[in-house]
Parts: sequence; C-alpha cells; structure tokens
Amino acid sequence: MPGVWCCRTRPARASWQSMHSHRLTSAVPSKHSASRTAKFERESQVMRGPWKRLTWILAAAVPVAAVAGIIWVGTRDLSRFQNRMTEQVRKVTGRELAARVPLTIKLGTEPAMVVEGVTLTNASWGSRPELARVRKLTLFLDPVSLFLGEVKIGRVLLEGADILVERNELGDTNLEMLPPPDGSGPHPGEHRSLRLRTPPAFPWISTIEVRDVVLTIAEGQGRPPVVLEIPAATFKSPAPNQTLQLEGKFTAPQATPLELTGTAGSFDGWMRGLPGSIDVQGAFGGGKIAIKGSVSFKGTNLQITSEGPDVSAFGPYVRLPVPAGGPYVLNAKAGTLRSSLKVEVTTLKVGSSELVGEALFRVDRKGTPTVTINADVSRLDLGDLKPAPSTAPAANAPQGPARLVPTMPFSASWLGRSTMSVTVRLGEIVGLGSKVQNASTTLTSGGTRFTFRAAATVGGGSAGFDLVYDPTGRIGQATLTASASRVSLGDLTTLLGFDIGLRDAVGDIDLRLRGGGRNMRDALNSASGSIEVAVTKGLWPRSQFANWPSETQRLLGGSDNGVPFNCIAGRFDVSGGVAALRRLVVDTPRTTIVGGGYLSLRTEGFEFILAPEARDNQNAGLASSLRVKGGSGRETASALEPNIARLLVGAGVVPSLSAQVNQAAKQAGANPCSVVAPRVEGLRPGLRAQLPVPSAADMRQRGGRPRPQTAGPQRRQQR
Repeated sequence: MPGVWCCRTRPARASWQSMHSHRLTSAVPSKHSASRTAKFERESQVMRGPWKRLTWILAAAVPVAAVAGIIWVGTRDLSRFQNRMTEQVRKVTGRELAARVPLTIKLGTEPAMVVEGVTLTNASWGSRPELARVRKLTLFLDPVSLFLGEVKIGRVLLEGADILVERNELGDTNLEMLPPPDGSGPHPGEHRSLRLRTPPAFPWISTIEVRDVVLTIAEGQGRPPVVLEIPAATFKSPAPNQTLQLEGKFTAPQATPLELTGTAGSFDGWMRGLPGSIDVQGAFGGGKIAIKGSVSFKGTNLQITSEGPDVSAFGPYVRLPVPAGGPYVLNAKAGTLRSSLKVEVTTLKVGSSELVGEALFRVDRKGTPTVTINADVSRLDLGDLKPAPSTAPAANAPQGPARLVPTMPFSASWLGRSTMSVTVRLGEIVGLGSKVQNASTTLTSGGTRFTFRAAATVGGGSAGFDLVYDPTGRIGQATLTASASRVSLGDLTTLLGFDIGLRDAVGDIDLRLRGGGRNMRDALNSASGSIEVAVTKGLWPRSQFANWPSETQRLLGGSDNGVPFNCIAGRFDVSGGVAALRRLVVDTPRTTIVGGGYLSLRTEGFEFILAPEARDNQNAGLASSLRVKGGSGRETASALEPNIARLLVGAGVVPSLSAQVNQAAKQAGANPCSVVAPRVEGLRPGLRAQLPVPSAADMRQRGGRPRPQTAGPQRRQQR
C-alpha cells in the first residue's frame, strides 16, 4: 500500500507542478484549462467548510467564556486579595493602607475592582494622621491577563482625593517612604550573607486618572500652604523612571484653570522633588501658555511664555493682587544661579504698559531667606488697568460702614525671619490729570524693621512718603511721614485709592504721625503728631453741601458743578487718635470762613463749627455760624447756631477776615489762607473755647493698647 500510494502520488504531483508552471504562448486557452479550474474550485469549497465552522464555534465560545470568567471572579472572596495588597503597601512604604468599604467587583465592558474610603497613613511627625484620603478608588483589570488566571491592573482612577505633602524642620518630606527595618537585608538562615534581599516593589501601573483631587503642599511654619486643585487629569508612563505624559486641568482656589498637555519629567523625579525635563503647553484664561525647561540636580532652567486677554489670571497663582488689564504678552524665565534662584521677566506688556524686572531668592550664611526684587516700568497707563477682582462677600455677612482707611492688620509675621528688598522704578504714569514722572518705590525689611518709601514728580510739584514699622514690644510702633508740594489733590487721592471730589485743586500737605498697634486702626487710634494742609483755587462738589442749611448754600453761591473757593488752610494737632482742628480758614468769592473741630481717626467721625463772614453787605444776613457732624458710613448733618458768633469775637473793634485774606494775597507765591491761619486765634479769640470735643463714649475702649485683665481670685497660701 505505501508503494501504491507513492506511485499514485508522484504522477499527481508532477501534473500539479506542470499545471502551475505551464506558460501560455498563445491567446488561445488550453483545452484542459476549463476542467482543471472547476476541479480546483470544488477542492477549495471542500477545504473552506471546516474553517467556517471553527470560526463560528470560537465566536460563540469567547463571549461565553468571558462572561463566565467575570461571573467567576465576581463570586470570589476578595478579602484575601485586599489583605495581600495592604501587606504589599506596608512592605514597600512602611505605611498602613485602610479602606472603609471592602473591595468589590464591578461588572461591565471594563471589569474593575472598586474600593471606597481609602486612607494612607502619614509620617509620624505629620500634621494629620492621613497623607492621602481617597473617596473612591477604581482598579481596572486587564481582560487578557484575567483569562490567563492573573489579576493585572491596567489603569487606576482616583476620585475625590485629598493629598497632603509637607516638610518638617529637618527638611524631610512625608513622601519619603521606606520599608520596615526587617523588610530587607541578608538573613543568616538563608545561607546568603553576602547577598542583599531584593526590596519589595509595586507592579507599575502605566495609566493613572484623577478626578476632583486637591493637593496641598505645606513648606513649614511661616509659609502659607500651596493648594492645587485638579478637576480632571490623566498621567501615562511606561515605567516610574520614564517620561510622564500628562493631560489635564489644574487650578488654584478661585482661579482660572490651566489646561495643559505634554511631558512633565518622571514619576520618580516628582517624588524626589526633581521632576526632570518639562515641556507642557495649553490654554489659560482665554489665551495660551507654554512651560519648557528642566528641574534636575544640576539646577533649574524654565521658560514661560503666555498671552491672553487679562493678566489678572496670574494673581491667585503668584499670590499677589494683580490688576485686571489686557491684552498681555509675558516672557519669563527661571533658573538657579549658584545657591540662589533667579526669576527674570524679560517682557511684560499689558495694553500700552511695559515692565521688565527680576527677583533673586537665596539663603545667606546665617540661614535667613533673602529676597531681592527690582522692576523697571517704562510706561504705566492706568487706563489699561483696573483693580484686582475680589471675591464676592457672603450674602449673610454683616456689612460694616464704609471706611476711608481700612482696618487692615500689619502682616509682620515674616519680620526677623527673612530679608526683603523691593525696588520699583516708574518712568512715566499716564491716565491722571497731571503727568507723573520719575517715580520710585522702595521696600526694605530686615531683622525687626520694615521701611516703605515712595517719591514721584507730579505735574509741577512733588510728593513722597516714608513709613517705618517696628514690631518689637507689646504693640509695636508705626511712624508715617508724608509731604506733597503743589500736587493735584485729585491725582493724589486717586493714587491712594479714594476720592474727595477735588479735581482741579493743587495743594501742599505735611503729615507726621506716630502710633502703636498691630493693625492700622489701632495705630491711628493711639497716633500723635500733626497734619498741615494748604489748598489753592479749586471747585468743591455741590453734592457734599446737600445737607447744609439753605442760607449757607446761598451764601456760598456756585452752580450745579460745584462751589468755587480761593484757598483752604488748616492744621490738625493729633493726640490719642483724635485730630483736633485748631484753626481753619476757607476763602471763597463771596465769604471767608474760620472754624475748627475734631476728626476721630478710629471712627472716622468728625464735628466742626464754621463761622462765615460775608465779603459784601448784601449777603451779611446769610452769614450765620453752623455746626456740621458726619463721618464715613453716615450722613452729614448740619444746623445753624447764630449765637456762637457773639462768643467768638473779643471786646473792641472786630477785625475783618476778608481784609486779612486780601492783604495776604498780595504776597507773591503765598497761599493767603496759610498766611492767615496762624492768626485765627487772635482774630477770633473765643473760637478755641467753642470748638467741639469727642464724647466720652467715643474715647472709651481704645484699641491701641491691650485691655487690662482683671485678676482672678487668688488661692490663699498655707504656711
């Protein structure tokens, strides 16, 4: 039989080879070609039948096997697997992993294990027991490995995680996780004393997704924590030391989110604080941003470029009240220079304003942090900028009265622990009524002293101030010295952040105050010193005289635009937080007014008496003395008191106020009211006795010094 099979097979094989090797030399087909083709098709159909049946069997068996495998896994007890995972975490990190809800299986298109209420313990010195709190943790399983009898995690999803990264006084972070002391090293019983046991490690998960994660980085006492919110992000990396691909949305509290994609170092690098090469870009505040460079053991070298419609989007990230304005273009770079970090802003254009500057951060030999900031503003257009956006207050929050000077605390916690020097030079400030040039601002803080100085040329005059704060002692000491010469009061008050309505008036101011307290209100409440003001010709808003008596309004004259005046001069003697106005002179085209009163720097309430004198006999009947009360957050009230006029003058001839002002106006370059003001007590000798003083309730419980505490009952000592 084998010989017969061989004889029958060889001719068939030769015939098959001759059929495929036959080359046609004519267009006329062979007489045997049709029969051979039909035979080949019959053999192909016979062979195709079994393969079709096998394909249908596999198509039906695979889903059934998959469903059966998932059901089998879902019915298994996962407590042993959860215990193994907890034990593995303890061996690798030395920390304890706990879950409030046991591990369960989620059946679906992607099989997964779900665990809720996961916590990872913090370092022993940590500020809270948990390093991480995760609301829900989903471990997606690899179906192929599952069919092979192996549980392999393909990706992880963290939802609602709260992670705290902190550093202790020695510089150690709570991310430094080491296995227990007995987790590695040679064991004598294993007879391999010269070999080290392989440390345990986690199986790497290449894809990690996060949702609604809050990351808090605390650098220690004296520094506010950095909070980063991650609404959604995906991190991919083939290995812990390989490039980390990220795509997600990142934001600071109440800030514009950053939508970034690109590469950001490696996972191991971030755990060590040296991520490596960074190249990310994306959208930010309606514009775009790109960050490129590296952070490694060799140093830091980062370049940041951004452009967008509003520069205030950077405010929450740099923790500064950045004003709103745009469009902007920003080019900055950061790098390490020896043992210091230098941040340089090469270009910052906001509208028509331009700025360049640099900041240097270093630690001196004594271990004191030192910050040096220099900025040059070639042009600052106030029309392009608006105040920094602030968060809306709560609807039920009590609203206090509006204040001219806010009650802000002196943030002096960093005094003595850091050295700071800030210098800002402004070439030109536009957007005001007067041209401001050659402005400079200097802030210096070292040891226990804080100094803030500023000076500028405003129009045809100049202005400057000097603030020194010394926090030593129980309440500290603040000293403020300011002066202005021939400066537009409208522009000056605009720069200070408030408006008194004087637009065209030019004045001179000399202020010298000193007070103790931990906030501005307490410092003003105990302040002492003097304030002198002299204003030249201008226009006072009519709205500020709406509550004055009609007789006085007719005496002042003016129009709907305001009440004109020729000059104003006065001096405040400040003591105990009360500014006493001893002499006031106001000259208008129709009357000359003298008076005085007080202004409480703590409550910003005032009370004055005014004694007008008409310049002509026609308006003499309207010149009656009046009393004016008011303050910040309250309406101004006034009433005529004609009997006061008889108490102001002395015996004999009553000197004319208008004549004194006219005589002083003949002096070249002098303010007539400033010349007459020192003579007010001689012209009206009874004025000082009639000046109002603060009430006892207004002077009670000053905040400049701590209230004395009543001593409690003392225990009798037994001898």
